[in-house]
Amino acid sequence: MLAVSPVSADAPVGAPAAPAPQSAPVAVATPTVPGEPGRSAPHARRESLCDPGQEAGRAEGPVPGAAGRAGLERFGPTVVSWACDPFAAVAGLPATELEAGEPERLYTLLTRDQGIEPLDYAPDDLVPLFDGPYRARAEVADQLVLLVEAARTAGHPVVSVTSGFRDYATQQGTYEDWVRRSGPEQADRVSARPGFSEHQLGLAVDLTGTCGGFACFGESPEGQWVAENAHRFGFIIRYPEGGADVTGYAYEPWHLRYVGPRAAWAMHLRGEVYWENYAAVALSAADVRP
Repeated sequence: MLAVSPVSADAPVGAPAAPAPQSAPVAVATPTVPGEPGRSAPHARRESLCDPGQEAGRAEGPVPGAAGRAGLERFGPTVVSWACDPFAAVAGLPATELEAGEPERLYTLLTRDQGIEPLDYAPDDLVPLFDGPYRARAEVADQLVLLVEAARTAGHPVVSVTSGFRDYATQQGTYEDWVRRSGPEQADRVSARPGFSEHQLGLAVDLTGTCGGFACFGESPEGQWVAENAHRFGFIIRYPEGGADVTGYAYEPWHLRYVGPRAAWAMHLRGEVYWENYAAVALSAADVRP
């Protein structure tokens, strides 16, 4: 790891530096939002407690914003039950188009050593984000609109997009610039190689707020709201604070990865913050759940 605060793996060149087995069912904890399902403590580590005969706890409440597509912003009472099925807790959420049709892409895990297949992949449904210069997959754009609108309603009118889809060539230029400036070893610590960036999937966006920067977003009121509510719209903070040993990258409060409402809600309810621990679980559950 770097002795100084590393820059985001996917941050644009010149961006400010950033601060330094299958999930088991858990008991329902205190709700974070009145009427919504509870969650367990973040960063918790659990042994498998999967027991088909164990009595399941459950919570009921509306889950606004979790539908996945514009126009499906609310559900009736959603029963949250804990069972061996990783998605049992979110069984009331209908599958989005990506969840139903492209789970392999949606749940792709990219790391420093695990890239996209093929390496020059580009999605064919990219659309502009808020009529700006950045793009993302259509479902991601729909859900980001809902997130930003909800943030505005909650008193956070300034949540801006600073990056979206980046193709192979763009990421190659970013990575090569870091190599020229810092050498290959340092470049590997602070920049994703082309074909290894989540932005190339069209499922990642970078945000900022009133502070106007990257690293400061996590401490800003709107950044904290996003961290607490991103799961409601299918997003996760992909590189959480203190997780560099797991993710390989420094804390990136501005970097949101879309994984769909089912996986995002399930991770939130279980207190799982690392996609490294849940990507395979989500894909396995998608294989058996309509």
